[in-house]
Amino acid sequence: MIKILHENSNKVNTIVVFIHGFIGSEETWIKNDKTKPLIDPILEEKLIYDNMDIGIFVYHTKLLELFPKLNRLARIIDNKKARKILPIESIAELLSTQLKYRCESYENIVLIGHSMGGLVAKRFVLDDINKNSTSKVKLYISLATPHSGSDLATYGKKIIPNCQVKDLAPLSENINKLNTEWVQCKNLPERYYMQGLSDDIVPKISGISLDRDNLEPIYSDDDHFSIIKPDNKDDIILHALRTELTSFITRNKIDEIENKEKFIDDGQYDEEKFVLKLLMADVHTTLVNQSKQAFYNAEFTVRKLNRLGIDLKELVSLYDKIKELFVLEFGDLLSGVHKNSNALVTAIHKKILSEDKNYLKSLYPPLQGLQKFGMLQQLASIDDDIWWAQENNITTLNEFKNKIVSKNNEKS
Repeated sequence: MIKILHENSNKVNTIVVFIHGFIGSEETWIKNDKTKPLIDPILEEKLIYDNMDIGIFVYHTKLLELFPKLNRLARIIDNKKARKILPIESIAELLSTQLKYRCESYENIVLIGHSMGGLVAKRFVLDDINKNSTSKVKLYISLATPHSGSDLATYGKKIIPNCQVKDLAPLSENINKLNTEWVQCKNLPERYYMQGLSDDIVPKISGISLDRDNLEPIYSDDDHFSIIKPDNKDDIILHALRTELTSFITRNKIDEIENKEKFIDDGQYDEEKFVLKLLMADVHTTLVNQSKQAFYNAEFTVRKLNRLGIDLKELVSLYDKIKELFVLEFGDLLSGVHKNSNALVTAIHKKILSEDKNYLKSLYPPLQGLQKFGMLQQLASIDDDIWWAQENNITTLNEFKNKIVSKNNEKS
């Protein structure tokens, strides 16, 4: 079952589901007098607290179950749920059903699995992608997970009749199948592998999954259990989890940036340099209006990115590339390829749109073709090398601006 431990009063679109390991339980994650589980200090990060709900997935797991048939019969007689130990594949199916009906309202799911819980999460992700081609799971984190199996399980399966122990053995059929599918899958979510180097249950080589990408592991000096029980606020695993979860939230907020407000021209840009430069070059009103719309969208998007902590210096390279494309098109105006300023404006807009996903590809999805054309207009407002006609310059701009200001004063 999935149990919700933290739910925001305002609806959020992301839930983090923690999955315990072999012979674990909900007590793995819930605070008591003796231990300090991982979830509580993670929620002390306000950005996580306000933007993510937290749940735990609990399944039946035991090291040894004596007389399982008699136990199940006794539970039936006592009118209690009779449960048996299930293999990883079946636990992943239980997780799938729980996520489908308990978490259907969320757009994004984050799975954090400890020990065998990480394998359960992997199995679910692969099955989900196989069924739907994509998955709501956008982030996967494993903590001390035996991706290549555990040597202890090799000895355990000889003396303990337990399908989970069998699944955890190195080179087991399920381990090999998981690794093969994981490496071959092209639509995996973002993922991190965290491993304690003092872990005697899951060795270093097993704690990091085989992966098609060259991902950098996150190591700590923890053992198999201390990795999920931080003993101080500077614990490296706690710090890493907070960092990756807050980064995930920020990226989602960036991806969700959308200016739904329609631009209304109230003359607010009439004395902006980029508009004056267009009017000086006798650019058609339709193209001027389009440029205003693009400028408005660029301003909105860039401000939103800045508020989300994106340093605007990161956009310098993109602005430089946009200007480079303008210079090439302006050269075509000088050589006569473009017959007039209207042709130049149209050509550079088309060029920006055609290079949107190539030369002008951005780390920030909200910066698309229209916004990038608007970024050129932003540059036109501060850069005296951007003009739409051969004869225009700063002197003619100042003269033109004075005329516009005088006309506006006369009207008012």
